[in-house]
Amino acid sequence: MLNIDKIRHISFVKFLILFVAYMFFINYIFLFKGVFLGFLSGDTLSFSILLFALLSIFFLLLFAGVFCILLVPFLLKPLAIFLIAISSISAYFMQAYGVIIDKGMLLNVLHTDTREAFSYFNASLVLWLIFVTILPCVYVALVKISYGSFKNALRSRVKIALSTLASAAVIFALMSKIFIPFFREHNASTISVLLPYYPIYSGIRLAKSLAQKPLPFTYVADDATLTNDKKKILVLIVGETQRSKNYSLNGYAKNDTNKFTKQKDVVSFTNFYSCGTATETSVPCLFSDLKRENFSNREAKARENLVDIINKLGIKTYFFGNNSGGCKGVCDNLDQNHTSEHRAAGFDEVIFDEAKKVIKDANSTTFIVLHLQGSHGPIYYKGYPSKFKEFTPTCDTAELNKCTPDEIANTYDNTILYEDYLQSELINALEARKDKFEVAMFFFSDHGESLGENGIYLHGLPYSIAPDEQKHIPAIIFSSDSELLKRLKARKDESLSHDFVFSSVLGYFGVKTKAYEPEFDIFR
Repeated sequence: MLNIDKIRHISFVKFLILFVAYMFFINYIFLFKGVFLGFLSGDTLSFSILLFALLSIFFLLLFAGVFCILLVPFLLKPLAIFLIAISSISAYFMQAYGVIIDKGMLLNVLHTDTREAFSYFNASLVLWLIFVTILPCVYVALVKISYGSFKNALRSRVKIALSTLASAAVIFALMSKIFIPFFREHNASTISVLLPYYPIYSGIRLAKSLAQKPLPFTYVADDATLTNDKKKILVLIVGETQRSKNYSLNGYAKNDTNKFTKQKDVVSFTNFYSCGTATETSVPCLFSDLKRENFSNREAKARENLVDIINKLGIKTYFFGNNSGGCKGVCDNLDQNHTSEHRAAGFDEVIFDEAKKVIKDANSTTFIVLHLQGSHGPIYYKGYPSKFKEFTPTCDTAELNKCTPDEIANTYDNTILYEDYLQSELINALEARKDKFEVAMFFFSDHGESLGENGIYLHGLPYSIAPDEQKHIPAIIFSSDSELLKRLKARKDESLSHDFVFSSVLGYFGVKTKAYEPEFDIFR
């Protein structure tokens, strides 16, 4: 018969054993995916099992030693509850979507709106929170832990800490010829999934960066002048979460995702890469004069961006957004009458309609930026009207790991098809004004997306370890200038990126400034 009193009243040693066992369980993502599969990829099954077992023992001992030191009486309960909450919630999203809880991901969470947050809410998450987060936290809060006398408790704690940490050190030393090369090779992909270490480490890094004082503002193009008086209209479209791999214009064979724009004279760039793997980084970066290699959000906030420069030259500049995350500061200095922020209140056609009205009424050089909601996951099935549900069967849930790869791909492809239709309609509107204007459309995505390859979904992994699907993005240009199109077609397979956007737009409008770099001008 279950003895309730033994459950409600336990010694510190028993609590430590339970807590270490819980943390070991919650780290199965690290131990199985990060370590076991890592060894298995290059070695035999029996060898991998042996190393996995030894490393599991190593981490059990390490956890016991570290938590024995950290879980002191007056901090034990609040610290244990904090560690359980952080670890369990992180573990859910790591195993469900294959993400890493790094500084960038935490920044994305910080700027996530209610609508996007609720898109991740499902039955699996509720059950996980109840049984893996809430109930363990309640138990820690209610359990009575006996420590014994101060002298005995201290002696016991020192013995446990020294013996476990010493044993862990011995195992590591004996296996160093295997462990060290492995961790050197797989450091980023293994340590970054260790709980609760990495989320806490990332949170500290984020807090430090947010606490930094703003940098002095820099006018990067204070010498900017217009050298071209030809009337032009350029529509710059920033897509959301689209990857080059699923573009039929680039050879994708499963579904004809570009059946509308392929009827237009457009150039599709096959080797175009994003500045980041999440909107929070990519959007400020692509509008900045900074390049991906030296970009930081802190610096970008303290500098003129592309929209600021074009606007101050007297070119009519508009920013219409439907992205749930807003314009990320890019449109902050524009006249409010020239901006709109729908934040995914409806489908993207709402901002395309706004753009088409501006195009129709334009009487001088005009620059229009559209920031789409696009193919944002995990609820791809809500990213397009029902009449664009052309590729079936679809994945009509946010729990992507419950759908087949075919269902996920079809649903995702439907979002691309819908955006492709909107772009073709915009091209029609531009063509209607080419008698009085040189017109162009420049589309690219902010970043790509993983659709379950190797158990990874969505986006936002650190750039250095992110799969190609999260970085390799589509880019399409339409122009009424046939000579320009001819030059662009000759460059369609070149290695290009968001780094080219800033100078390309300046060059298109004939802006002369020290900030312009001709080698980064696609239109040149």
